[in-house]
Amino acid sequence: MAKRRARHYANLRATTTMRSTRVDGTGRQRAEGATARGQAEVALREREARDRAASAEAARLEAEAAVRRSEEQYRLVNRATNDVIWDWDLETNRVHWNGAVVQHFGCTPEELGDGPEGWYDRIHPEDKARVAEGVRAAIDGNGESWTDEYRFRKGDGSYAPFLDRGYIGRSASGVPTRMIGSMLDLTERHRAEAALRESELFHRQTLESIPGMVWATRPDGYCEFLSEQWVEFTGVPAERQFGDRWLEVLHPDDRERVFAAWRAAVGGLAPYDLEYRIRWRDGGYQWFKVRGRPIRGASGRIVRWFGIAINIHDLKLAEQALRDADRRKDEFLAMLAHELRNPLAPVRTAVAMLRRVGAADPVQRRARDVIDRQVTHMVRLIDDLLDISRIARGRIQLRKARCDLVSIVRQTAEDYRANLEADGVALRVSAPDEPLWVEGDDTRLAQMLGNLLQNAGKFTDAGAREGGRVGVRVEAGPRPRAPGRDGGVSGQAVITVEDNGVGMEPALLSRIFDPFSQAEQGLARSKGGLGLGLALVKGLVELHGGTVAAHSEGPGRGSVFTLRLPLAAPVARDVSPASDREEATRQGVRVLVIEDNHDAAESLQMLLTLSGYDVETAFDGPTGLTAARTRPPDVVLCDLGLPGGMDGYDVARAIRAEPSLASTRLVALSGYGQDEDRRRSREAGFDRHLVKPAEDTALMEALSAGRRELRSTASPLSR
Repeated sequence: MAKRRARHYANLRATTTMRSTRVDGTGRQRAEGATARGQAEVALREREARDRAASAEAARLEAEAAVRRSEEQYRLVNRATNDVIWDWDLETNRVHWNGAVVQHFGCTPEELGDGPEGWYDRIHPEDKARVAEGVRAAIDGNGESWTDEYRFRKGDGSYAPFLDRGYIGRSASGVPTRMIGSMLDLTERHRAEAALRESELFHRQTLESIPGMVWATRPDGYCEFLSEQWVEFTGVPAERQFGDRWLEVLHPDDRERVFAAWRAAVGGLAPYDLEYRIRWRDGGYQWFKVRGRPIRGASGRIVRWFGIAINIHDLKLAEQALRDADRRKDEFLAMLAHELRNPLAPVRTAVAMLRRVGAADPVQRRARDVIDRQVTHMVRLIDDLLDISRIARGRIQLRKARCDLVSIVRQTAEDYRANLEADGVALRVSAPDEPLWVEGDDTRLAQMLGNLLQNAGKFTDAGAREGGRVGVRVEAGPRPRAPGRDGGVSGQAVITVEDNGVGMEPALLSRIFDPFSQAEQGLARSKGGLGLGLALVKGLVELHGGTVAAHSEGPGRGSVFTLRLPLAAPVARDVSPASDREEATRQGVRVLVIEDNHDAAESLQMLLTLSGYDVETAFDGPTGLTAARTRPPDVVLCDLGLPGGMDGYDVARAIRAEPSLASTRLVALSGYGQDEDRRRSREAGFDRHLVKPAEDTALMEALSAGRRELRSTASPLSR
């Protein structure tokens, strides 16, 4: 280039010299000017050439510096990263590995070699062909990257899962020149994923093994999960029940109630624990016990609701079956009591008549008393059967009033003294002179003590060496508390019944108050009983807020029963003279007896006639109603179970509808004595309900009450 430039300059000078010989002075000047301009142009071009050369050198140096920086960054990345980095020069077929291979592969880069063969040979045989094909397709197919997951053999011979990613560099013409990538060890990730799958499997199997259907919702109550059991039971896919649509599989009668309870629970107003019916896939409904609980996060906020629905349909059916059985049992007991009481009614009436007419023959008197005692015993057995059933269902009603327990104990003891002494058992009563007031039903309190006395007499042998003895003691509790704010005395009244009878084994003591529990059978059966008396005592005393306990030192060493009742505040004694309670004469009082049992009707007619009443009988409802209209009675004693298409309830309603019979007193006299029977008799218009066989005193009291009311209302009797 320099030679060409020198020749160019020489030619230029020769041309200039030749021209100068042909011009004059003026031409010479022009030639000299041109020469100067040429020299300036050459100098400019030389300077531009030098600038371009300097710029090119600067660009080369910058490019070399950038390459060095890039290579340094690449080396730093290789050193800083925890992953295996590889660099494959596709032109030289050489591979460079970073130092992470020691940690992940358990070998050095030198052991892998500088070619791709060291990498390829360590790929698992089952993965090798797929990986090679993938790399080749990425390089030959103008791809920019390649990714695969495969197993790679480590230095100890074991295989580990790796995720490999490579990026392909190409020249301007698209020729692949380089491939750089990284290998990520997936061992820990696979372990975590396996643990997660195992955990999910465990929880799924746990949920499936739960005897119920599991559900979960968001904090706002939106249902987002239903277990397979729920889906299988309802036959509806889970996603079609999400949100509030799970309500669609509930019984229509339950939906509103359940939704209101669920919204209240989500709102934090109430727990979610209720029973409702869910539609089975066959279209029927079954009962479920459903309970939900909130799941709270670390901050205490609810993150979801979790619940379970347990199928209780069989339990519901069993409960209904038990209720039906209980109802049938009640119906059977009521019918049994009715059928047993009906024949006892004329027997008791006949005994009362025998007492009225008297008997001079001692044998007759003895026979009469035997009949009376056995009828009383039979009535007690029937009442015990019905009472224990009512107590078990919580249907017994106490007519509580403030009463003196001392008076009740003394009177009850006297009532049983004759029976005990007749069996050769002495009775001793110990009571304070001052009254002990309790809030209770005096009839039931007397019944409790009577059952204990009867039990003591039954198991006390009169032929013992010291003779049979029963003791009754009533006293205030040993540790009374301070009076309450209402002025009442806070403490206990204690009744103790002690005998020197057969005693009890410890095993019997633990169940002595269970229904139908019996002591030694030989003696018990000789005295009769169903094993209900003590169970009744326990049920009744608990209804009064008290307790009962039994104690015995063992067989042959007697028994002690202790009743404890809460004391009430004392009240003044009723000092009104008995003479103030005037009794009107029975003469002229008309009584109509409507009874289909001829023996019962006729015996009752005879008894009331002996007592001074004017008695008429009818044996069915229509006949009785006709008799009442023809000759209006003052009192009607009417059986409930009557033939002729008109029962006792119908008779009562018909009488109450007659203006001429408005003042007639109606008394139901029936073998049916359940609470439902008494309620129905009240609704029909009866004033009193007596259960057969009615005691003579109860019957006369009902008739006397009728006379007092009739006299005060100017009935036909008073005219």
